[in-house]
Amino acid sequence: MKKELRIIVGGLLLMLVIASAVFFGLYRFLDVRTERDVREIARVFLGEIAGQESSRYEAIKAIRYTQIDSMHNELETSGAGNDPAKVKSVLGHSAAFQNLANCTLISASGHMQTCYGDPIARLGDESFLMERLASGQKQIVTGGWTEKEQMIIFAAPFAAPMENGETSVGLLWCKPISLFAQVMNLNNPDSMVYFFIIRRDTSYVIHTEETVEENYDELVRKHVIPEGVTPEECIELLHNAIATDSVFTMHTHFVDDSQNLNVRRSVHGMPLKDSNWYLLSIIPYGALDETIAEMGHSRSLSMLVAVFVLFAALLAVFGVYIRIVRRQMTQLEKARSVAESASQEAHQAQEAAEAARAEAEAANRAKGEFLSNMSHDIRTPMNAIVGMTAIAGDHIGDQERVRDCLKKISLSGKQLLGLVNDILDMSKIESGKMTLNPEPLSLRQTMETICDIVRPQIKANGQLFDIFIRNILAEEVYCDGLRLNQVLLNFLSNAMKFTPEGGRIDLTLWQEPSPKGESFVRTHLSVRDTGMGMSEEFRSKLFTAFEREDNLRVHKTQGTGLGLAIVKYIVDAMGGTIEVASQVGEGTDFHVTVDLEKVPADPQEMVLPDWKILVVDDSPDLCETASLSLRELGTRPETCLSGEEALEKVLEADRKGEGYFALLIDYRLGGMSGIETARRIREQLGDRVPIRLISAYEWADIAEEATAAGITGFIPKPLFKSTLYRELKKLSGEAEARAADSPERTENIAGLRILLAEDNDINAEIASMILEESGCAVERAEDGKIALDMFAASPQGYFDAILMDLRMPHMNGIEATENIRKLHRADAARVPIIAMTADAFEEDARKCLAAGMNAHLAKPIDIELLKKTLAKLVPRARRKTF
Repeated sequence: MKKELRIIVGGLLLMLVIASAVFFGLYRFLDVRTERDVREIARVFLGEIAGQESSRYEAIKAIRYTQIDSMHNELETSGAGNDPAKVKSVLGHSAAFQNLANCTLISASGHMQTCYGDPIARLGDESFLMERLASGQKQIVTGGWTEKEQMIIFAAPFAAPMENGETSVGLLWCKPISLFAQVMNLNNPDSMVYFFIIRRDTSYVIHTEETVEENYDELVRKHVIPEGVTPEECIELLHNAIATDSVFTMHTHFVDDSQNLNVRRSVHGMPLKDSNWYLLSIIPYGALDETIAEMGHSRSLSMLVAVFVLFAALLAVFGVYIRIVRRQMTQLEKARSVAESASQEAHQAQEAAEAARAEAEAANRAKGEFLSNMSHDIRTPMNAIVGMTAIAGDHIGDQERVRDCLKKISLSGKQLLGLVNDILDMSKIESGKMTLNPEPLSLRQTMETICDIVRPQIKANGQLFDIFIRNILAEEVYCDGLRLNQVLLNFLSNAMKFTPEGGRIDLTLWQEPSPKGESFVRTHLSVRDTGMGMSEEFRSKLFTAFEREDNLRVHKTQGTGLGLAIVKYIVDAMGGTIEVASQVGEGTDFHVTVDLEKVPADPQEMVLPDWKILVVDDSPDLCETASLSLRELGTRPETCLSGEEALEKVLEADRKGEGYFALLIDYRLGGMSGIETARRIREQLGDRVPIRLISAYEWADIAEEATAAGITGFIPKPLFKSTLYRELKKLSGEAEARAADSPERTENIAGLRILLAEDNDINAEIASMILEESGCAVERAEDGKIALDMFAASPQGYFDAILMDLRMPHMNGIEATENIRKLHRADAARVPIIAMTADAFEEDARKCLAAGMNAHLAKPIDIELLKKTLAKLVPRARRKTF
């Protein structure tokens, strides 16, 4: 018995030693891991903060250069001409209106003529400024000083006569740099991060009040100990990053013996575009070090408690075991029975744990697949937004091109917002509670919008795309446009993903009389591709949520499997049907049939003169559809299927003296291309006949080649009758065609005084900027309680409208509205209150209206809709002049 007791005690001590070693090793591992994770968190956080500051800088710069452009426009419209005195007067007046600190013209020789404010005593980056102005750089940010203060200078090329006889090369638009630092939020005492702005020679532009060194290099040499490198190597790395306009990161120790400081810090540097400046963002580890130390103490205590508990448990087990050994053998069977029972319970517990783990893994897998593959439905509009943004950036000086890009970005953004709403609303769709919002819809505009969205990605994929229409009985119908776009974009997105480079994607629309009666039209939509197709087995579960074909061919293609399920719900809700034809390796055809109610037709007829027009396209269907539409418009159309045939017909008609009034030639023709056909016709006939190129591709991509070939214009597919009428009408020079292309009128809301209740600083800044640029005066309240107090303290009729966020601290928007309506003053009951919130569901709108609000606008805000709502709710007679 003593031998067994010694063995048990030895085993107990061995287990205690092993447990202590394991706990100690785990403690060291967690300590190292915590240190690394905290460092990574600091790096990521600092990068995000620096990115926000860079974005804020870009936003400020964009606003300032818009104001400089307005000064330029005011000078052009003022009639100042070449009179230096008038130029100075106009610029000075504009600068005073914009509350500038200084406005100065500068010549190529460096002479500065002050138009407004205190003269500039010296420039901080003069060589950089003059070099950029000489090269025609459109946006330059630099610095300077007057006798009173340091300035930030926004400079731009600007040619105007100066009083000394020279002509200026630039305009210097100046504000105090202290105001710039305040707007950039660089010296916020409540922030964990502080910032330096330095020049390329590391001299300071903006620094903290405690900094006494002349430049950042001197600060590094005196106080900074970089990790892994010497101070001089750190300085060299910083200079290299500045010289190459790249990002600089470094972990350091900041040491100041005079203040007994030794603080770890992370430094992140990045260039500020269009300037000679570099932004340094610095986060000290003070709070993080305290957190790490507290975590270390907590772990140490936890480890000691764990070792103690384990030792106590082992002692308890030892005591029980001794008592069991000392019992009589008669109790052995009972002990065996207890052990068997315990074993069975453990087995059951293990099975339950396995089942719970399998269920958790399945849930995590489903969640992971949904989140990682959600790009299936949003990639197409996001690609259009990113692509059009890049194109606009590359053509910033081309206003028409930028306006076109912004239009397409807006369309894609609205489509993307619709998809996000669909994902959030999926539970309603699955429960059968989805509702449609039928409204008047132009099929022509819908098809053009779809083309604008998908065209950039199809081009990037190297695929062929065309769109066909035929037998259109009604262009204007009642339909939920957002849902119809969602259906078509889902089919097109799948076609683009599963069609290889060089493959073909066709979108077709045609109509026929509806069995539902004269007021309806049966509309067919088909998306056909030459992609990989699908198996018959998968077609049976095609519209099941999260399903994808389990095939090696599609493993590299992203998708949630959610899109087609939503499409099926939408088409079913419209009372339509979906047919799918597909063969593996040959492609897929999705065919939607739906009966849509017609919008009553405009009594004004579309009629063109008796023109003889030739349509050239290698698609017989398109030739037939275009010919029918042109004949209905009153013209005499002819068609042919190749460029060679078109050249023969044009020359033959010219020899007979029966030349064509206009030629419509497809860009992609079999054999001789549309461009080559136009070039050959021009060589024979000169400029006697207008030639229009018809294509489903972007005009900007082929404009240069087409113009060189003598093509005089462009007609985008699809060729609706209204599209042909609008484009051909331009050939007659009538005013109706010009009016059709005029931009829409924007609402004038100048003179309104608005109370903006918004707790988010960025959202408030955006809304204030939009309203102030429209001529409104804006006063902000940071929460609902402040908004209530501001309105109650204002004179009767002081505020014309209130824009109210819903989710705010202290008092939300609903409570604030109810309290404003209860105030005993006449304007409390009639002042328009508009909800401006991200709570975008229908029930949210009903709550707002029930609380006394006049309207509900969902974020992101549609600027034109906001203006129209304000113009509608506020009488024009109440608007003021600020």
